[in-house]
Amino acid sequence: MFQFSTPSAEGFFLINNIVRLNIYDKFTSASLFRPLWVIKSQFTKKEKKYTSDVNYTNKERFVEITTTTIIGTNEIPDSGYIKLGTTDCPLGFYDVSIYENTSNINLDPTGLNLVYTGLMNLVCKNGTTLEDTPPVVYREYTENNTDTETVYLTLN
Repeated sequence: MFQFSTPSAEGFFLINNIVRLNIYDKFTSASLFRPLWVIKSQFTKKEKKYTSDVNYTNKERFVEITTTTIIGTNEIPDSGYIKLGTTDCPLGFYDVSIYENTSNINLDPTGLNLVYTGLMNLVCKNGTTLEDTPPVVYREYTENNTDTETVYLTLN
């Protein structure tokens, strides 16, 4: 499972999320392009498609792929600059599919070779404190004096 961070409104304006995967042996073409990512929020069921920066220098061991999460409105999906932590793409779990691509700017997975499937967890990183904000914060409910064996968890 991947752990991706997206910037909060404080401090950072972008975060480079780097993953290294042993997927080169699954490629069927000698042409090396940016892989196509399709991530789908398990909460909203909405998808985001983008190509990401890639480094094939150590391809026999791993392919290094960089996804840049940003704040603001300058999303560039065919360059790997995407906005997450929104209403459509909230914090939490995502299904991830990575495809061998036919060009650096193709955003359509139809007919492409699937080289990886997995999970991703998205958190928000505060640029001032450098701490992750979890998707859901729970606190213990301790005001039930009549039943001392039950613990209730509620949202803040």
